[in-house]
Amino acid sequence: MVSLFLFLDAKAYMPYYDIKAKIIGGGILKHTKHLENTVKGPALGLEVAIEFLPQGKYTWEKYWNYPIIGVGLLGMDLGNPKIFGQAFAAYPYLLVPIVRQQKFMFNFKVGAGFAVLTKTWYHCDTENGVNAPTANAAIGSHLNVFLPIGFTFDFPIKRGFMVTADVMLNHISNGSFIQPNSGLNLINGFVGIAYRPNWREYMFPWNDYVKPKEKDMQLEITMGGGARQLYYKDKKFYGVASARFSFYKTLTNFYKIGASVDAFYDGVFVNQGTAGGDYYTKYQRYSIAENDVKNKFRVGLSLANEFEIGRVTAGIHWGFYVYDPIRNAYALGTNPKYEKSGYPKRPFLYTYNIEKEDGWNYFRLLLKCRIVDNLFVSASLKTHLQKAEFFDIGFGYTFRFKNKRESYAVLQ
Repeated sequence: MVSLFLFLDAKAYMPYYDIKAKIIGGGILKHTKHLENTVKGPALGLEVAIEFLPQGKYTWEKYWNYPIIGVGLLGMDLGNPKIFGQAFAAYPYLLVPIVRQQKFMFNFKVGAGFAVLTKTWYHCDTENGVNAPTANAAIGSHLNVFLPIGFTFDFPIKRGFMVTADVMLNHISNGSFIQPNSGLNLINGFVGIAYRPNWREYMFPWNDYVKPKEKDMQLEITMGGGARQLYYKDKKFYGVASARFSFYKTLTNFYKIGASVDAFYDGVFVNQGTAGGDYYTKYQRYSIAENDVKNKFRVGLSLANEFEIGRVTAGIHWGFYVYDPIRNAYALGTNPKYEKSGYPKRPFLYTYNIEKEDGWNYFRLLLKCRIVDNLFVSASLKTHLQKAEFFDIGFGYTFRFKNKRESYAVLQ
């Protein structure tokens, strides 16, 4: 996704490129109970990719030591054709150089795109529960987000040809938009051949001095919204929304750190009955006996880490709840350590099982793309550890203080 926005001016990269073809091996990680029953064989497939080589036309390229922008297309059998079927993904990505020498190149790779899976929950056993060996509780929809992260290795051979290899962690899910959705996490190895048509003419840019950007303070206000399901049997969609008030300090040419006040609205926190009741089921995770609008709001404080790549900013936030009425909205027996008085009463910080409750902290993975000046579009995924809560899309605005940037020359 980062490189997707950079492709708005991809023609600057077009004259020089690499073409890659790779075979894929690996497997699905059994991160939930139901995957222990359904993961069978290895995940095998093929990938083709094109990578556009930097020419030093943008200031931001210097900050990142002239990274490579790529687009990959892959097809993969997921090891259990009857349950998971096959996955087909298209994704832009960024290769950030760690070691770049004449005979060896080592890069950090990160990207984001979309994956289509041929099998979902609704193509398999839907009658015997999510843990049945014939059920697919990992994927609830054909269209999913594809998130790869890992490392690549290139070994030039002769006359523009290279041996290429990747070691990747790949995540596939729909962000709880459609349930069930535990997602798939795969460890994959890639190996193949690459070819650079203009290998005689191309040389990576070199700049031994990078002018530091002026450091400033920033205030950002972001609003977003979306929808999600709670329970795969009722198939209802509930509205979700978030507001983020963030304060940042730029520390380097591409990195800023900050703190945020986060407000969340999640429409799934409605009357769900109590354990043993007609409506409540164990799969639903929460035990809410009455409708109360305050149950739908949470407020937290978070630490923000963000990286700027031209017009795009990628970040990860970690936070904890300061207001969370759902903290004790779980059935008795979920966490007996905090039920000695006969009803759940959890402290501010506590131990918990993520398979049974959300816990006291959360993460947000986000992307922002600046449209004009200080206005940007934002997309974020909120999770509790590996459990996705919701995905939202919105807009935000940045207020800058102290030193003004160089009229966004970095974006030109």
